[in-house]
Amino acid sequence: MEKAEKLLMGIENVLGMASELFNEVARLKQVEEECKILKEKLFMSQFTRSEKEVFELALDGLSSSKNGRMVVQRTEHNFSTTQRHLQKIRR
Repeated sequence: MEKAEKLLMGIENVLGMASELFNEVARLKQVEEECKILKEKLFMSQFTRSEKEVFELALDGLSSSKNGRMVVQRTEHNFSTTQRHLQKIRR
């Protein structure tokens, strides 16, 4: 009986360690996801609003041509507005 008890205790220890490892892997995956989000935010912070809209569309993986056309139109409008402002400044 002593061998069986030792074996059961060993199995319990292994299962406990496996559970801890599983929880640690889940935590690390969450940390990894948070890091990805922070990297995206840092990357996006260097762009103008128009550029951000284009990148957000790409990052979100939107494939709808209607949504794509709307973003492109807004971006073109914002780009045209920026160009007009620059021309006024240069004069």
